[in-house]
Amino acid sequence: MTLRTLVVFCALASAGCALLGKNDPVVPRYFTPQYESGAVTAPGHPELRLRLGRVSSWAHLRERMVVRSSPQELSFAEDRRWTERPEVYLKAALERTLFEERGLVEALSGSAPTLEIELAAFEEVLKPKPHVRLQALLMLHDERSGRMEETLTVEEPVAAGADGDVAVVEALSRALHRGVDQIADRVVARLVALPASRAAQ
Repeated sequence: MTLRTLVVFCALASAGCALLGKNDPVVPRYFTPQYESGAVTAPGHPELRLRLGRVSSWAHLRERMVVRSSPQELSFAEDRRWTERPEVYLKAALERTLFEERGLVEALSGSAPTLEIELAAFEEVLKPKPHVRLQALLMLHDERSGRMEETLTVEEPVAAGADGDVAVVEALSRALHRGVDQIADRVVARLVALPASRAAQ
């Protein structure tokens, strides 16, 4: 074997080893946050009408789960994804809580206060201790003026367990439930405080 042939052989062997040594391809796992209806313990409010307007999210909230390592830095988990965009879960939970559990009348036409939500955070936070965060911007308004503008933030710890992915999803499920309950509490309180002619049109 000549020196040149030996060099070529070694180069090919090294390339083959590099190909065989590559990591396995990332196979994503898909998750859905669990949202179970709460027990209805308070009387409904059939006298109150509400239109659920736009429920949107910030541009970075897509199917890939968000991981925040500092206030200035976030990344995306390649192997953990939602089956839907997070605002889809938020809207479904709001509809169930406001109109089924709290008994508000959903306004489909005519004048009624309108609730709009913008989801700003639905993420795993690594420091100082692993936890998750849901943050939503609320705006309740009618055709004349804004009735409520508020930022709501809910945090939940991530329980230590064998499957860290599942623990994060369970924590985000709890944050979603708590956040929606708090949104419903604020909206109902504000609607009750409005003059009857405005809240029940």
